[in-house]
Order: sequence, then C-alpha cells, then structure tokens
Amino acid sequence: MNKSIKEQRVKDFLKDLASKSPTPGGGAVAAITGAIAASLVEMVCNLTIGKKDYLDVQNKVVTISKEAQCLSKELQNLADKDSKSFQNVIKAYKSGDKGKIKKTLIVATEVPEKTAKYCKKVQELAEIMVRIGNKNAYSDAMSAGHLAFAAMQSAQENIEINKRNLVLL
Repeated sequence: MNKSIKEQRVKDFLKDLASKSPTPGGGAVAAITGAIAASLVEMVCNLTIGKKDYLDVQNKVVTISKEAQCLSKELQNLADKDSKSFQNVIKAYKSGDKGKIKKTLIVATEVPEKTAKYCKKVQELAEIMVRIGNKNAYSDAMSAGHLAFAAMQSAQENIEINKRNLVLL
C-alpha cells in the first residue's frame, strides 16, 4: 500500500484489501464505511438545503451537513491510521518485545475506538435526516444509518480483539 487509502481509487483499495497483506483490514474498512455513511448524510443534506418544502429545517440541515463532512474526513484519516497501527503491531510481535507489543496494541485499540465513536455520531445524524431530510432521499439517509451501524460494529470487533490480546500479554 503506497498511497494513503483516501487517495486511492476504489478499485486499487479493493485490490489491496483482497491481497495477502493483513493491511488494510477490517479496521480500515470500518473507517471507510463510516466515511461513506457520513458522505451519504451530507448528500441528503445537500438535497434538502434550499428546497421550499424544507425551509423550516434549513439551519439544522446546514449544521448537520458541516458535521457530516468533518466526520467523513476524520474517518478517512482513521482508515490510514488503522492500517499503520496494525503494521506496528505486527512489527512489535516480530520483535518479541512485550513492552512494544503492549504499546502498539493500545494504539491499535484507540483507533477503532475513535472510529466507533465517530460512526455512532454519523448514525445519529442519519437518523435525524431520515426524519427531517428530503423525502426523495429517504433511502439514502436510511442507508447511511445502516452503514454507520455496521461500521461501528466492525470497529467494535477490532477493539475487542486488541483488548483480548492485551490481556494475554
């Protein structure tokens, strides 16, 4: 993986994902899925802003749009951080140094914790947009919520495995 995940074409990312390499893996996918969900929320916002039937919610939708955009960027960055942190875990295990292993596992746990936190927020924003957003984009808002939930669950799996490995040290 030479380019950061967020700079790759989708087909290149999927090729890297399908390879024998352990990175990118589930944690990066969770973060990217969360970023996709946030971008869908932003799209629903953009399809709502300026529409006469939704004038009473304009300010709220503009705020949600900005928040979704920030969350998408943060989650894209977390995808790269997740891959890097797991590469560091692998190096630490190869070194056999328990102190290094512990430190890298702690970082490798913190990244999906942030991913899960941000995905929960994306899910909350999606739920709001399901209620107040452009009804023509209802399925998009619902899809964003489902994707955010799945990403949050995936991040949780990474948190649990890393914590389990910490206990085993």
